Amino acid sequence: MNKFKTLIRKDWIISKKTLLMPFWITAGFYLLIIIGIVIAYFKGDVQGNLFDFPIDTPINAISYIANLSVVGLPGLMSIIFTIMLMQGALNEDVRRNCELFHRSQPVSIWLRTGSKFYVGLIGNWIVLFLIALFTFIVVNIILAIMHQFNFYVAVSGMLQAFIAFVKTGLIIGSLTFFCSAIFKDKAFLKGLSIIVAVHFLFLIFNRMFGWNLPLPLSYLIKLMTFDSGQRALVGVDEFETLNLIKNAWNSILFNWKTLFQVLFSGALFAGATLIYKNKEIK
Repeated sequence: MNKFKTLIRKDWIISKKTLLMPFWITAGFYLLIIIGIVIAYFKGDVQGNLFDFPIDTPINAISYIANLSVVGLPGLMSIIFTIMLMQGALNEDVRRNCELFHRSQPVSIWLRTGSKFYVGLIGNWIVLFLIALFTFIVVNIILAIMHQFNFYVAVSGMLQAFIAFVKTGLIIGSLTFFCSAIFKDKAFLKGLSIIVAVHFLFLIFNRMFGWNLPLPLSYLIKLMTFDSGQRALVGVDEFETLNLIKNAWNSILFNWKTLFQVLFSGALFAGATLIYKNKEIK
């Protein structure tokens, strides 16, 4: 366990600048918002009814949709930076000319790859959660002032969106990590190019010969997406909104698809480690 902690500390130091970048981007985004509001205030462009909602608008629906949205931008950043870290995860030591040194240490290669995998995924998820939590607090202070706040609904919305991005990042990150074991540079783009090429090749075969070959790109998209039924929130009462939120938990987390996603990610990690283990050291 101490060896693994040491490896995590080492990979954290290497990846720290990339992992912390979303904090700076978010801070800059908030600064632009504040500057825009201040300028609009002094120019007299701020309307008194800017945040007013129709009187019959369901409070639960507003709380839920608003808190789903707080994870949107941070979630996209999390996926982008996960790709940035993972596509060089198994080649970083080669670039730093220390691959032979690490290989000669009495440390299991599974611990080494596990540390890189852990930092690349969990590190980005922690950053995503902290940014989402800060935005959650800001947004719900505003909603509480406007009497449009429901704690259970707000927390459910934020956590469901967070888990959805975590699961998407798990698949994309694992796939990118696997590609990094094969390609030295631009691993994600090269891996995606191959998947797209195979997808269209299989599509042509299916059309020409009437086959039913699985389409890899469609399969990956289906694996990462889910239908939580948020579109049904329009025009429903408060009780129905709570039922839809409860059902969304089943669509996002409590299902067999979640287990399959974890197993798929584990298989990619194992495959990447085996390829990396048998790679020639130059």
